[in-house]
Amino acid sequence: MTYGDRTRGETTKADGVYLEMRNQILYGVLEPGSRIDYGQLSASLGVSITPLREALRRLEADYLVTRIAHRDVIVAPLTREEASELVEVRRELDLLAARLAALQMTEDELAAARELVASQDEREALRYLRDAGIPVAVGGMPNVNRAFHRMVYVGSHNQVLIQYRDAISTRTERYVILAHQISVVPAEAYRLMHEGLLVALEARDARAAADMMRAHYRELDLNFADVIFGEATAN
Repeated sequence: MTYGDRTRGETTKADGVYLEMRNQILYGVLEPGSRIDYGQLSASLGVSITPLREALRRLEADYLVTRIAHRDVIVAPLTREEASELVEVRRELDLLAARLAALQMTEDELAAARELVASQDEREALRYLRDAGIPVAVGGMPNVNRAFHRMVYVGSHNQVLIQYRDAISTRTERYVILAHQISVVPAEAYRLMHEGLLVALEARDARAAADMMRAHYRELDLNFADVIFGEATAN
């Protein structure tokens, strides 16, 4: 385990196990629907059962594992139903965040977002995410994209919205990673979209900001449910 979790101060064994297992779930090393073998995992991670159980409790709160029959723990399945519901909720939260940020984002916050988009500095984005206490999957989604969108949420200055965003981001990450493996979007496409959103935010135009966020979904394959499972057909 090569990285720590800043969400809980000093890194513990349970933190390391949580992040390692999280990474394995996000990339399908621990396959959806598979049963967690406590003995095998504790041996492969080089830890006792106690930190493993602590990590599993956190993963259960992230909806990445689930308990069956009150004993066995399995990796949560990937389903169209969950993916579609997550897309629907996340889209509405993104639109709300864009509208609020257009009205509430400070000049310093706008400048920081502008600097990140201009530099496309993955290391700075990673530092921002980790300092914010966001677990980051090794080799996961582009950090600049994740950091920029969280900056927009923070710019809303709505703490409940930010908390919901962080929670749903954790739950959607493995769907998004899989969708990106299926449909590759050039980094330049993201940059141009982010530039457009910044223009709307800097103009304090809430309607234009929401329109740009809708364009994100329309043009960048952000509807990961359709990317993974194919477009749903009407009954």
